[in-house]
Amino acid sequence: MKKLLIVYFLLLFGSTSFSQYSIRTGLGIELKNTSSFYDYINQNFAPANGQLKNFNTTVNFSAEIDRTINDNFDVGVEMAYGLYSFNYQYNLGLYKISTNNFMPSLLAYYVLSGKGYNFKFGGGAGLRFINVDELLPGTPTATTYSSTGVGFIIRGMGNTQVGKNLYANITADLRFDLNNDVSNGGKKLFNPALNKNVKFNSFSAGLTLGITYLF
Repeated sequence: MKKLLIVYFLLLFGSTSFSQYSIRTGLGIELKNTSSFYDYINQNFAPANGQLKNFNTTVNFSAEIDRTINDNFDVGVEMAYGLYSFNYQYNLGLYKISTNNFMPSLLAYYVLSGKGYNFKFGGGAGLRFINVDELLPGTPTATTYSSTGVGFIIRGMGNTQVGKNLYANITADLRFDLNNDVSNGGKKLFNPALNKNVKFNSFSAGLTLGITYLF
């Protein structure tokens, strides 16, 4: 694995006469299914008229740097950050739970280019660092749970030129993240309704709009 990473970063940052780089930033919306987490909320905190659906909307911020290896092959590194929150006001006080997922990934693309545009198709994988903050009604501070997992991306991307080196970007993703359960010290986030730990394995489909700069 270490040798594979070294080869990858040599491809990304090594110097060749053909090398060209691009930087992309974007804001995205995902429809995400995290079934164990949603069951926990629905069975313990959400009212009958406010139950979560199988897929719920999350926000995703991302930045990516890619390097062109040849006419049809790019490699890249992405840093993405996903957010989701749920809250409900009880007579005893506010219940609030939020997730923050930091998602670095190594990526590889097949590229089709034309005058003023390009399309990239590919994907990648990386580590997933999730924090879950839960505030129970009547308590003054939230408890933070965390875990580290892995994730995978299948991606299609289009860039259309709007300036000399500036492109409008649209990106479509399928993401599979495996974070399993989360803990605070030795304490797991637990669903008493099912007598199980809450897991954060997820599947999502998302769309991101942004800009790409070539240099």
